[in-house]
Formats: sequence, C-alpha cells, structure tokens
Amino acid sequence: MSTKLTPKGMRDIGPEEMFVREEVISKIRTTFQSYGYRPIETPAMEYLETMRAKAGQEVDKQIFVIDGDEYGLRFDLTVPLARFAASADVPKPFKRYAIDVVWRKEEPQRGRFREFYQADADIIGSGSMRCEAELISLARDVCIAFGFDKPKIMLNNRKILDGIAASLGVGGEERAEMFRVLDKLDKIGEEEVEKLLREILGKKADPLIKVIWAKGGNEEKLDIAAKYSEEGVKEMKEILALCEFPIEFDLFLVRGLGYYTGPVYEIKLSDDIGTVMAGGRYDNLLGVYGQPSPAVGISVGIERLITLIGEQKKGGTKKTDTAVFVAAVNPEFYSYASEVAAKLRASSIMAETDLNERNLRKQFDYANSLSIPFVAIVGEREKREKKLTLRDMKSGKEESLKMEDAVERLRSIK
Repeated sequence: MSTKLTPKGMRDIGPEEMFVREEVISKIRTTFQSYGYRPIETPAMEYLETMRAKAGQEVDKQIFVIDGDEYGLRFDLTVPLARFAASADVPKPFKRYAIDVVWRKEEPQRGRFREFYQADADIIGSGSMRCEAELISLARDVCIAFGFDKPKIMLNNRKILDGIAASLGVGGEERAEMFRVLDKLDKIGEEEVEKLLREILGKKADPLIKVIWAKGGNEEKLDIAAKYSEEGVKEMKEILALCEFPIEFDLFLVRGLGYYTGPVYEIKLSDDIGTVMAGGRYDNLLGVYGQPSPAVGISVGIERLITLIGEQKKGGTKKTDTAVFVAAVNPEFYSYASEVAAKLRASSIMAETDLNERNLRKQFDYANSLSIPFVAIVGEREKREKKLTLRDMKSGKEESLKMEDAVERLRSIK
C-alpha cells in the first residue's frame, strides 16, 4: 500500500511553523481580549440546513458534506455565532471572539487552504457605527502587534453600492454580475473593468464608468457617494470621524453580495498576498435563525498572516520552547539530571533531559540542533555538591551554580 499525501488543500504543520502559528494566535487572542471580547466554542459540524440558510450558491459548493446529506463541516465561524446568539440569553451588546478551524472545498492557492484557522470578533445587538470604528481599530492593533504599523484599510458601504445599482436600473443577476466585476477592480484595472461592464450593462454602464474614472480623496468620493445613499455616507462619516488614523474610502469595495447590509471593510498588509482581514455589518443574518438583531464583525485571515510572519522571520523561527537541556555526564547520573530538570520546571523554566542514553557530545549535538540556549551538565561533582554546571551554548561560557542561583540566572536572561 503506497503512502498517500494529505488531502488536497490540507497539510501537516511541523513544530517550527506551529511555534509561529501559536504566537500569531496568542497575539490575536490578547488583542481581542483587550477590547472586552469573550470567547465561545461551537461544534465543527453543523446541520446543512443551518449553513445553507446563510450560504449563497457559490458558498454552498464549498461545503464539505458529511454523513449523507444532513451535516457539513463549518465553512466559517459566523453561522455558528448567529445560531448561538439567536438562542442564547446574553447581555447586549454581545462581544464574542472565536479562533478555530474551518473547512472550504475551494481551489487552494498561496496562503489559502481547504482547512484553515479563522479568528473572528463580532458584536451582536448594536446598530451604532461605534461598533465598526472599534472593530477597525481592533484590526489595526492586531496589525501593529505584528510590526505592520501602516496597514492599508479600505472602507465602503453596501447602501452606497445598492444605491448605484438602483440609479442604473440594474437588478437581479445583472446586478450581481456588475458587483462581481467591480470587485475585481484592484486586480484587473479600470480599463478591463470598463470593458466587462459594457458587456454586461451596455449603455447603462456609462454613468458608472465615469464614477470609476473619477479621482480624488475621501471627501471627493463621499460627495459622489451622497448622490446614491445619504444614509450610507452618513454612516461612513461617523466611522471616519471615530477613527483617528488613515482609512481609504473605496467606492467599489464589494463583499458578500447577499450577506452584508451596511459598512464593509478590508485590511491589506502586502500587495501580493491579498486581503488579510475583512468584515462588515450583517444586520439580517440573525433573523434567519429566529431572533433578529443588528450584527457586525471582522475576520482575521490567520493563514495569510502566518505566511507573512514566516517571510519576515526568514528562517529565524524558534525550534523549541526548551530553555535548558539537562545533560548527564554518564547514565548513572541520569536520575540526578531528572531531579534538576524537575526543579527547573517547578520554577517555570522549561527543561528536558536525554531520553536516548547518549554520550555527552551527542547530547550537546541534540541541544544545538534545536538551538536550546543552555545546557546544564551534571556529573559526580555536581551531584555531590548539589549543583549544576550551566553552559551558555552561544558563548561557550560555563558556570558552576547552586540550583537557586541557576534559576535566578536563567530568569534574568528571559
């Protein structure tokens, strides 16, 4: 029987990448918590009926169906939240975060897999634009936590897009096709978008194309948008006034055609890897599950963020959490080595011992292979004097220390 690779779009994750992954998740979780978001956990499986209540035709194709035609693996963390919030009695606004695995049966590409983590923060029970401002600020703080202090933040409002469509007399599938083309603006450019819009809309495309080619900053774009939705522009201005950092009003930012109802936003950190964070207001979703309530959220693309952080580190990722490898000079002192390691762990210093009965040189080789910064050498003298010889693996310097002094020394280096 031949050994098979992992299923398409899924992969094994080795220790070094897992350390990066855990660091990313930890920083995101800390940022979510700093804003008062509370965690929930939901099942990996949902009833297909539950997921399809939100999913459009395209998303429906991405669901991994299991157990006949009754269940599927969750494709996002929003449907479980909506189902939970529609049936739970929680104080409003309900600010929740979830960091967990989702599955989508789509074509894999760089930074995109079929099994991947998402990190979502959502607010249920408030229609105020303060929510959008907080979520965008939270997303910016996540970026800053990873050293990206100038993220590209783009903002739009579905009410403005719907107003544009209404002004052109465009509806149904024609409207959906128009939005899909507009969503490609930053990928294929204005000329190609103009060509496609004329194919779809004919002469009706003329006023829209004038808007696409119009240049200017946020104020100029807001003036244009006001012709299509005064309410949408009012919401935009509220958000921009609350966020004291650069945000670009993108008149043609399109997200979730049958899903978002108000402001939508995207955050990019790199031109070649696409959107890393995105979200928007979805006031109609909870009503699908029986309890209408305003809702808004943002999702952090952990996989893409991990890709960027890995590129930043350029091979400089850590290989282990171990701070000290306790090496016995020969096997008869292994019990003392275990005792020393246990005392170090009790002092919150991560330590391990040799499990392969290797000689001292090979124990050093092992410690070097994992870039363990210190080796504690124990032999007859160390056991007799209740000490250890601490070797700095980078400098080669050795010190004979009592246990309490070794602990203090190692803590001072952290």
